[in-house]
Amino acid sequence: MAEAGPGNGDAASRRTRTLLAIGAIVGLSAALWGALGQPGLRRQQADAVATVDGVAIARADYERALGALAADKRSPLTLADERRALDRLIDEELLVRRGLDLNLGTSDLAVRKSLVEAMVQFASAEAAGRDPDEQELRRFYAERPDLLQAAPGLRVKVVNFPSRNAAQVAAMRDALRSGRDFDAAALAAGAETVVVPDVLLPAARIAGYAGPTVGDAALALAPGDAAGPLDVAGVPTFVQLRERREGVVPPFDQVRDLVAEEWRRRQAEAALAQYLAQLRRHSRIRYAADAPPSVDGP
Repeated sequence: MAEAGPGNGDAASRRTRTLLAIGAIVGLSAALWGALGQPGLRRQQADAVATVDGVAIARADYERALGALAADKRSPLTLADERRALDRLIDEELLVRRGLDLNLGTSDLAVRKSLVEAMVQFASAEAAGRDPDEQELRRFYAERPDLLQAAPGLRVKVVNFPSRNAAQVAAMRDALRSGRDFDAAALAAGAETVVVPDVLLPAARIAGYAGPTVGDAALALAPGDAAGPLDVAGVPTFVQLRERREGVVPPFDQVRDLVAEEWRRRQAEAALAQYLAQLRRHSRIRYAADAPPSVDGP
């Protein structure tokens, strides 16, 4: 048997802490999910299959564990399997309680992150799972015409100055400011053409040919206007928007499922914000004198 050296106690402590963290991650998530749909986070003992220091192991959680175990086995579950499933839930509860006693919920980043994620799901689950009625969903879409609108199509002309000749760039800039035709100004200044198809393209496609800076600039222009010089990887670049065609808003019936998904996402966000506001109202939060001020006022 190996002797216990000065480092063995630390190693054992680390192993114990790791096991507790793993158990706490699993157990905290399971406990929170087991509480969904029940009043608060308290599990009722009336339908408990066991209790741990007065905390109920819900029969519904036990039945879910049995279902998962049965799905992994080719043969029928035995009484020993059923007891092992129950003992596993009890072990998880013990690990959760011990993990909380060790303050792993605040001191261990992995546990803290899992706890936060589980609480976010808990706070928003009811809102995210609710189905809107048809009129509510149609009204939601009608109030947001750009929700699923296709990106506008843009036809552009792009030129640049790879030589970075300041006099040429200035000549191009001044010519455009004086109202000169874009092509004529580019030719006179000695600009080189950047190959972009002379067809309507979304800004993302234009970015693929001439860079994101050009794509963003083109999206902000009105037809006939030009922008530049733009710094594209150090190369002075000019772009002119020659044509713009707004994207099509698809009929509601074609995108109903996408609209419903977005509606649920926003409902979940609103529910989480409301839940956090309630937690803040019932908490004492004090800020240091040098903490940044609230952007919403005092």
